[in-house]
Amino acid sequence: MKALKILIIEFLLVILLKIFINSSLIQYIPECIVYKYLNIYCPSCGGTRCIRNILQGNFIQAFKDHSIFFITIIYLLLFNIIYLINLNKKEKILTFIYPKYYYVIIFAILITIYTIMRNIY
Repeated sequence: MKALKILIIEFLLVILLKIFINSSLIQYIPECIVYKYLNIYCPSCGGTRCIRNILQGNFIQAFKDHSIFFITIIYLLLFNIIYLINLNKKEKILTFIYPKYYYVIIFAILITIYTIMRNIY
C-alpha cells in the first residue's frame, strides 16, 4: 500500500513537470548566472534541457545536453524502482544499488572532471 502511494505521487509529479516544461512557463527559468557572467559552463548547465528532452522522448539529445545528469536520472529511476519492489519483500534484491557515501564522492569527482572537460573543449 505504501509503495502504491509513493508511485502515485511520483507519477503525478512527473505529469506536472511535463506540463510545466511543455507550457510557456519554461521561459521564466532564469539563465545560468555562471555562464552569463563568466562564459564558462557550471556543473549543472544543460540540466534543464536534459530533463525537457527526456520528457519529450529525445534520449540521445538529453544525453548530449548533459550526460552525467542523464546517467544520474537513470540511476535514480532504477534505485526508485528497486526500492519500491523491496518495500514489501522479505528478501531484498539488488541492494548494492542503494546509495552509499562513496557514491557521492565518486559523483563529485565525475561531475568535476566533466565540468572541466566541457569547458576545455
